[in-house]
Amino acid sequence: MKGLKGTRLGVLGAGAIAVAIIAGLLVVAQVSAATGGVSIGDGTAAPGAEATVDLTADDVTDPGLGAWTVDIAYDSSVVSVSDCSPQQGGVCNPAFADEMIRVTGASAQGLDGDTVLANITFECGDAEGSSDLTLTVNVFADATIGDPQDIDATVSNGSITCEEPEPEPTATVGGIGGVGTGPGSSDGSGLAWLVAAMAAVGAAALGFGALRMASRRS
Repeated sequence: MKGLKGTRLGVLGAGAIAVAIIAGLLVVAQVSAATGGVSIGDGTAAPGAEATVDLTADDVTDPGLGAWTVDIAYDSSVVSVSDCSPQQGGVCNPAFADEMIRVTGASAQGLDGDTVLANITFECGDAEGSSDLTLTVNVFADATIGDPQDIDATVSNGSITCEEPEPEPTATVGGIGGVGTGPGSSDGSGLAWLVAAMAAVGAAALGFGALRMASRRS
């Protein structure tokens, strides 16, 4: 009986130890989940033109990003989606819902650091305006083998601004008066021009007087 009790106690003890080990592994797995974020850029275009922005996984740590599903909401009264190019083997549905795009994908190896998940091109309407690009993260998990862990992702939204570009300044050329060679100059050289003209007249008058005196003497 004592041997049976000892065996039972040994089995129970081993079971308790196994449970404790499994619980410890689960805690370690939870603690070691990757960190990171997801963001979408800002774009600007003239009415009727297009702007492309990137949906990006940001600063994802080891073991990397394993799966993602991200929705992008926009204002269809300001912009429309003209193209959506998924990256990293993902899928993009630009008509997932009214005014919403869905980008989804997975990577068995895990995507570390900064990774572009999709390039999205928006076309501005005919009027000026601005549309927020608001992200909703449905799935963002790391690449832990056999037990992917959710990443508590930081989210950075973006926007598309539709506006006419500001005209570039044009160089101005000064008028004749700005050259400073005539009587209308405002930089003081007009006075010099007048003095020179009067000197020329005086010289001509002196020459004419000398000529008359010479003719009288003869």
